[in-house]
Amino acid sequence: MTQGPRSEAHTTRKPCGACELHPQGEMQNKALNYGRGEYELPSDTVDVEATRIELTQWLDGFLARPTCELPRPPQVALEVLALSKKPNARIEDIASVLEREPLLAGRVLKLANSALYGGGVACVTLKQALVRMGLAIVRDVVMEAAMQMTVIHAEGLNATLESIRRHSSAVAWISRFVARNTSIDAENAFLVGLLHDVGMSYALIALAEFARIHRKPARLDAASWLAVESVHERFSEHVLSSWGLPPSVSIVPGHHHTLMMGGRPHPQVAVLIVAEQLAADAKWNVRPVVEQGDDGIAFSPGAESSSRDETERALKVLDLTQRHYELVQKDTQRVLETLAGQFKTK
Repeated sequence: MTQGPRSEAHTTRKPCGACELHPQGEMQNKALNYGRGEYELPSDTVDVEATRIELTQWLDGFLARPTCELPRPPQVALEVLALSKKPNARIEDIASVLEREPLLAGRVLKLANSALYGGGVACVTLKQALVRMGLAIVRDVVMEAAMQMTVIHAEGLNATLESIRRHSSAVAWISRFVARNTSIDAENAFLVGLLHDVGMSYALIALAEFARIHRKPARLDAASWLAVESVHERFSEHVLSSWGLPPSVSIVPGHHHTLMMGGRPHPQVAVLIVAEQLAADAKWNVRPVVEQGDDGIAFSPGAESSSRDETERALKVLDLTQRHYELVQKDTQRVLETLAGQFKTK
């Protein structure tokens, strides 16, 4: 593995990651701002930066490899998503598609009767569940169930993958709550929130493949997590586009840490920024399981959230006040209590 030069007078500045790097000794923790700004790597961590660069370059080429076969949601889920976009779509059409995938249909029925979506008399048939929820929410329920079913597995990294799934579900629900206070389509906000960090999961799969090729155990250390962070937005956009999802769903996850797009603030990104801050406040941020590296660099993960200033800017873009934020926070607490039972990560 390439080792970087060391110089007592040198400090490397790079785009920041969601962590704090601090070698054993005298270095003070650097509070970092996820996905934006800069972080500082003192002279005795340049080899970590060299490793990050090596891994990032390998990850950048991973999706273009002809042998790259990534897990996909069930085809039925993608068909339901396409159907939901048609103005003349009928409940009967969606039920007919779902019936081809009994396991997914069962998950949808279970979710429809859960505290998250249910209420009143229990639905006993798939059609009853679809009629109760309506087409827009059916699409969300199908994709939520599909993402839980999709086999995203990476030996040695599964605890971190579970944390990402947990975080993504939370951000999806919070995004819906935030969007309902604006003119933004709340169900599209849910879907974008659900899928916004899918690239992080796929980057971990790629990292496991890198470890397998080099005959090493797959693990996360400071350098590898920084590499995952640096590519995960690009991975998200690539993966979602490869699934045939519309730009309204695939583009925002590819830029969800940058409020400005095309020279102006993007409202859907603003929703995600606010939602991620609320998720971090509730401790539902991504918490990678990171080991201390061979070089003695310790690692303390930070929250995948924006700065408070960035959150304030996002609220202004959405024409929301601190009072709106607090009301959504109350809705967040209720739904996260219900979601908690679905995930192993605490």
